[in-house]
Amino acid sequence: LQADRSFKQSFKIFAGPKNPDVLELYGLEETISYGWFAPIAKGLTWVLHFFYGIIGNYGIAIICLTVLVRGCLLPFGRQQAMNAARMQELSPEIKKINEKYKDDLTKRSEAQRELFRKNNYNPLAGCLPMFLQLPIFVGLYRALSVDIELRLAPLIPGVQWCSNLAAPDQMFRWDGFMPAFFAGTNGFLGPYFNLLPLFSVGLMIVHQKLFAPPPTDEQQEMQMKMMKYMMVVFGFMFFRVPAGLCLYFITSSLWAVGERKLLPKPKPKAAKTVETAPQKFTSTKRASKENSLLAKIQEAIDQKQNPQPQQANGAARKRERDQQRKKKKKK
Repeated sequence: LQADRSFKQSFKIFAGPKNPDVLELYGLEETISYGWFAPIAKGLTWVLHFFYGIIGNYGIAIICLTVLVRGCLLPFGRQQAMNAARMQELSPEIKKINEKYKDDLTKRSEAQRELFRKNNYNPLAGCLPMFLQLPIFVGLYRALSVDIELRLAPLIPGVQWCSNLAAPDQMFRWDGFMPAFFAGTNGFLGPYFNLLPLFSVGLMIVHQKLFAPPPTDEQQEMQMKMMKYMMVVFGFMFFRVPAGLCLYFITSSLWAVGERKLLPKPKPKAAKTVETAPQKFTSTKRASKENSLLAKIQEAIDQKQNPQPQQANGAARKRERDQQRKKKKKK
């Protein structure tokens, strides 16, 4: 600024709670970030407050919200259970294929795809419930993180443990006898020992051990071992998540175990075997309906790598004609 000149700037300060209804009156509703799945997060927040208005406890309201979500996903969970049971029925045939084509990876993959096609089995069908829960998990995480109503809301009134559902449960302090880089104030796990994240991961490991289909080859066995190690890593990653989110994980895992144990199991069917090496898939309407997406992609790759004889002969004749034209031009 030049001498004898002044500069004025106006500021507006909001000193109040980050309540969406209050912020909307001042046009500040965008200060609350619900993340990528904002509509889902806002909807879950509304349902959570609805249950709280009836029950009067946010911990029980989160449990009711989880039961409602898992109930809506029950048909997909049932399909996942049937898919896992079907995989167990196909395991003997898959082992036979692995032994028969143990030295030929291409034929082994084609034989497995043919086996899945004949038995109407889609390996990706069991992943659908997991993908459907991912937006709900992210939305609930954001809802629990920004909802001021959960702050200082206890799981059990009058008990110091888990007295704030928007923060870790903080069972006891352990920074006095643990290394500072591990359990200090700025440590990796924080100064408090949290029980609910460990309980959540333990239930996930139990669920995986009880209901995961048996491995059919060394690769799948290695993948299952890696999943167990990943569960331990998740235990460290989720050690400082809000206690309300841990309640969601615990309730969801208990629901999954009860769903598999209490609901009637699908009746086993005899698996159709593959006697010889499978032929290339044909592009019929029936095959297009039965083949999985991976089979279609693999079919396109095989066609590019191994062109049909007619296409190969046509390409050879075209090259011969081009060579003859070049010779005529030189003459």
